[in-house]
Parts: sequence; C-alpha cells; structure tokens
Amino acid sequence: MRFNTPYVYSPEELKSYFFGVYKSAEAKSPSTEPGLERLRRLEAVRIKKSARGLADALREMAVSMPFVNDLHPFYRELLELGVGIAKYKHALGKIGNAAVAIKSISGEALMALRTAYSKEQIYRIRKAYIARVVDLIEDLAPELETAKSAAAFLRRLPDVDPDLFTVVVAGAPNVGKSSLVGCLSTAKPKVAEYPFTTRQIHVGHIFVRGDRIQVIDTPGLLDRPFDEMNKIELQAVLALRYLAKVVVFLVDPTHYGGFDLSIQINIFNSIKNNFNIPIIIVINKIDLANDDDIKKAEELFGEIRIRISAKTCSGVEELKARILEDYYVPYMLQKLRQIRAAER
Repeated sequence: MRFNTPYVYSPEELKSYFFGVYKSAEAKSPSTEPGLERLRRLEAVRIKKSARGLADALREMAVSMPFVNDLHPFYRELLELGVGIAKYKHALGKIGNAAVAIKSISGEALMALRTAYSKEQIYRIRKAYIARVVDLIEDLAPELETAKSAAAFLRRLPDVDPDLFTVVVAGAPNVGKSSLVGCLSTAKPKVAEYPFTTRQIHVGHIFVRGDRIQVIDTPGLLDRPFDEMNKIELQAVLALRYLAKVVVFLVDPTHYGGFDLSIQINIFNSIKNNFNIPIIIVINKIDLANDDDIKKAEELFGEIRIRISAKTCSGVEELKARILEDYYVPYMLQKLRQIRAAER
C-alpha cells in the first residue's frame, strides 16, 4: 500500500497563503457607491475569500491523511511506532476543527462589518479578524509539525500488500537476511558486512504464473523480550504477527556474525513460542562455515534440510521450491476451496 499524503503547510506557509488570498481579493462595486460602502464591500470579499481558502487548506490536510480505522493492523501499529496514534488523531482533529473555527471567526467579522459606521471601525474589524486568524495558525504549530512528520513517515513506509502470501525472513542481525531476500526475490535491499544494516523492512516478490509471493526482509532481532525491543526490532515483530504465512529463519553457524548460536536459538524459540507460523530453518554462509560449525547448528536446531550461501545464492532455488511446494501451493488450494464453498 502506498500512501498519497497531502502537502502539510508550516505555520509560516499558511500565514503567507492567507495574506496572499486576502490581499489579492477584489470587489466590484458601482462607481457611484459611497466610499464607506465600497470599503465595506471590499473588506467583506477579502474576509470571505481568505477564510474560505484557509479553511479549505486546513480541511484538505486533515481529511486527506489516512484514517486510523481504515488502516490494516500492520500499518496501524507501524503508525503507533513511528508517530503515536493518539498524537496523530489529536493533530488531525485540531487541524480539522481549525477549519470550522475559521468559518466562525469570519462570520463574526462579517456580522460586525454590516453595522460598521466609519472607515476607522472597518479598519479595526479588519485588524481584529487578521489577528485572530494569525493567532489560530500559530496555535496550530505543534499539530502541523506532527502532521508533517506523519505524512513523511507514511510516505516512507514499505509498499506491503497484506492480502498476498508472504514469506518473512527473520533472524539475528548480520546473518545474511538481506542477501537472501535479494537472491530469493526482486528486492535489492542494502547489504553490508556489519550488524543492523536493515533499519526497516524491505519488500520483494517471487512471481508464480501471474501471481505474486511477497518476501519481506526484516531488521535483525536481539535476544530479549518484546517489551524491551526498540522500534527497529518491533517492525520485524509486526511483520511476523500480521503478514507472515511462513517464516524463513536464517542461522549463521560461523563465528563472524557477532551473534553465537546460543543467542540465535533463543531468538528462534521466541518466534516459535509467540507466533503460530510455519518456520523453515535455513543454514546460511556455507561458503564460510566449516563442517563442525554446521554440525553444531544442526544439532542445536534439529533437522535442517536446506543449506545455502546467500552471498552466492547457492541453494536458494531449493529453498524457493520448498516454499512453493510445501506452503504456497497448499495455501492457494485451501483458499480456492474456501472461495468455491462460499459460492455454493
């Protein structure tokens, strides 16, 4: 899902826009109209047009942002992580209410104009109207900043389709997840020889006879409870909780990754115990690991049928075949049966 968020104005931009509309407004009046009435008419037009333009801009910012209740739980919790849902709702609510307040301010100014008996009084009404509008805009500064940050955050979110069959690649940092996703799918995530390269999830696809399988590269997990994880790790947890139909748990048996097997088995057990999802255990870095390293990993994790080198993509076709045959095809057949049953 891609989020087409609106442009969010800063307070200074809103004030500049407001004054621009106000000053450019003109009012046609009969040449014989007295000066006081001509000024009253001009001021009324300026108030109406500037208030309408500002209210429309505020309303557009508020209603064009995604509604929280319309978001898939995966995106909803990402928004909570990145911005805070309560803060997000408050900001949009206040911006939307400001559009209503502008209408009220302009209505009061127009009512006062009708009974103005001198040019000086009209000038005072103009000054009071502009001052109230400027105060309202300046009061919105924190909410506009929140909305701007939220819009930027939403635009950066990965284009995930929660309805697709999804493979989530998980494991400790620096075990080769990004390299594997690059071999397995169309994704080209950043790869480096140090931990925590992946700061957010990346998405690729495997194309199968016109259909797509979604493959997600997740940030590395550390051996600690979920409530102690940072925002980067929690993205991986959200992918596991809401998207995964099968998990590829990648194991690094070597001594080069920085996370020994005791840590990796704890992470694996945490996933296994907290999520009811099929898990394929895959030994990576067979181009670097010696026989003793691989044997120790197999003894610790149990029977492992797939060994790969994500660096060279060796063994990845076997992994892909297993994903398709053991998980994707049965899932699609079950889905097809459900559709046919519902049509009867």
